[in-house]
Amino acid sequence: MHLIGEWKEQQFDYRDSGTGPIILLIHGTQSDYREIYHVEKLIHAGYRVIVPSRPGYGKTPLRLAESPVELAAFYKGWMQARGFTRYTIYGISAGGPTAIALASQNDAACSLVLACAMSHQISLPYQNVLIQPLLQRPLHFIQWVLWTYVKDKLKKFPEEASVRMVEMTSLLQRSDIRSLLTHEDERLLYAVGLQNGPGRGVLFDITQQLERQTLETVSCPVLIVHSQADRAVPFEHARYTQRLIPHAQFIESKSPGHLIWIGPSARRDERMIERFITLNHL
Repeated sequence: MHLIGEWKEQQFDYRDSGTGPIILLIHGTQSDYREIYHVEKLIHAGYRVIVPSRPGYGKTPLRLAESPVELAAFYKGWMQARGFTRYTIYGISAGGPTAIALASQNDAACSLVLACAMSHQISLPYQNVLIQPLLQRPLHFIQWVLWTYVKDKLKKFPEEASVRMVEMTSLLQRSDIRSLLTHEDERLLYAVGLQNGPGRGVLFDITQQLERQTLETVSCPVLIVHSQADRAVPFEHARYTQRLIPHAQFIESKSPGHLIWIGPSARRDERMIERFITLNHL
């Protein structure tokens, strides 16, 4: 269910679906409250999944927060105001820093799942240029053009377009990616490609930083799932998190790229996440 929330005189949109133990899912880049990855399966497994649109995505203004720590404090207060005293935090990709900050020194956090998640700032070519205020409108337009192109190709050539989508965030060769994708993967990528789109939140994502101390003070159970073939969020992010949160469990995904919900180990990875969440909600 799509809802509009308000907390501390700030409005934002979110999804709240299902019944049972609560999962607060922090989505990744160029997504919003409509996040597709794993959500329906978690709801079917008996969880209540809450997905707020992060700053700059959906109807959530970019000004909502300036950093992962500030956004985490916002979510923590909002959840507390709603009377939620126990919940799992599930951070995806660029939602990772906020998820980590929210789990840090938070008695309400039952557990933390980090799926192909950032743990510190990503270094991009020309990053200092990309964050300039005057360039935000042109960059947003470029995003819109690219996503329009992707959506068009998905409709006309869904199989090949799916391979190209994965290739953009993979270290593997195109032929290897093609051999690893199933029809179910292609259907998922088709749905993701049609749902995702441009957002000003990219500026938030590429500038977010997280202090080492924030990771070191995460005491709840942690599960990290990451693929070595990930180009978008390099595998080193998972290793960095594991070093600073030594009690964290780790699963190496066999995903052909950034997205752990596709590829030969996708359903295994999802079941392991579900099992981890269930065990730590007891």
